[in-house]
Amino acid sequence: MTENQTNSSSTEYLQKFTYRSFVGKSSPRWMRVLYLIRFELISTWRKSKFGKVLMIIILTITLFALIGAATTSRLVDMEGEVIDDNEMIRDALNESIANYLVVGSYFILSNSDGILYPLGMRLGLFVIIVIGLAGSGLFADDKRGKVIEIYLSRLEKKEYITGKVGAIIIYINIFVLLPLLITGVLYVQSLGEDHADYLDFYQGIITYSILCSIMLGLFILVLSILFEKRAYASLIFFLFFFFGAIIGNMIANADMDNEFLFLISPANFLVLLAYVCLGDYDLGVYHEEKDKVYKLNLDNGVGLEYWHVFLQVFIIILVLSLILAYKIWKTTTEEL
Repeated sequence: MTENQTNSSSTEYLQKFTYRSFVGKSSPRWMRVLYLIRFELISTWRKSKFGKVLMIIILTITLFALIGAATTSRLVDMEGEVIDDNEMIRDALNESIANYLVVGSYFILSNSDGILYPLGMRLGLFVIIVIGLAGSGLFADDKRGKVIEIYLSRLEKKEYITGKVGAIIIYINIFVLLPLLITGVLYVQSLGEDHADYLDFYQGIITYSILCSIMLGLFILVLSILFEKRAYASLIFFLFFFFGAIIGNMIANADMDNEFLFLISPANFLVLLAYVCLGDYDLGVYHEEKDKVYKLNLDNGVGLEYWHVFLQVFIIILVLSLILAYKIWKTTTEEL
């Protein structure tokens, strides 16, 4: 046997019984994150029957709201008076966005005149429950099922956490950004307004939805990674918003002169965030017991300012991100 024949025979043996040439197609690592996001979105829909019922309720109400928005030819206030002033139309649209995630009754209005606008949807209770049910299992189920090692065998820790955060943000925006943006566009269209004049309104909706989804998403993920049972995480998430809204309103009502107390209630904080994202700083705060509306100007250099709201957003996102990063990076796979 010649030397060439010997080398060829050895190469064939190695390829047949040990190493073989890779003939497949390798995907970039970022694709693994996208696959994880897609998997989490699909599995989230399948996990909870109660969650499916709530999602169907939200989508049904949203559908009727879209039909109503598309067929609205004029706006009226709670007294039935027709609204034809451009500033009042903008206030009505802003209020419809800000009150979407309200838990409880009206509290912060888009104007200081005490005018209420019966416009838009108020699905805060349903959406909060759906977010709690959807996000509570993203880490808790992995810990309970002992599958984190499987994930981390294919993903780095930063890719793993990015996939989870991306999934919950997209999921939240399905119920926040999409309905708000579509109804806003339909209202402007049906009222005969020029869309070019409302580009800042649409941008405000997008900014608000993204910030809102990041905060809510990080919060439920932190609860999910702290508790092994998803039921505990979703329950705490719901109770925090429900009782936080009640207690926060009670504290704010007790001292209306201290505008910073409006930031205590999670629901009120999200309302204020919506207004500042929409550029609406001249607001009113309704006191139910006194049946009085107090002025709240977020850009007058006195008391609560619009940048205080953004500062609280930054602090919340920073703290929640650090907690999540600490739990991922400072513990072992078994302890996760």
